[in-house]
Amino acid sequence: MALLDKQTLNKVKTLCKTTCCNYIDGGCILTDSPCDYFTKAGGSISCDWFEQCVLPNDSDLKKAYEEQHGISYTETEIGKYSRICKACSNHFKTDSKNTLTCSDECRKALRKKTNNAYYLRQS
Repeated sequence: MALLDKQTLNKVKTLCKTTCCNYIDGGCILTDSPCDYFTKAGGSISCDWFEQCVLPNDSDLKKAYEEQHGISYTETEIGKYSRICKACSNHFKTDSKNTLTCSDECRKALRKKTNNAYYLRQS
């Protein structure tokens, strides 16, 4: 049983041919096999790379694709601990209890601020 109707599958194939960087000469370079969408079971197979990187380029097709596949994506932040960055005050999630900053730039800025405060106290 195909999850995608014929019209949507044809649009997926066209988008795959024109935009997918892994599609070369009818094959997928990630799997070293023919592209899943161009096989007999193409309407019932999904490709993670296509769904995450290629499909967002066409919002109408993405909506139809997700509707027919029954996919609903929710953006979730990964991490156990919710923190507030000491440098920029943005909220972020982390797996480490000791993380103080959200990015390397903020870490460097906080380090610079701490060092400057230390050297000012010394003089």
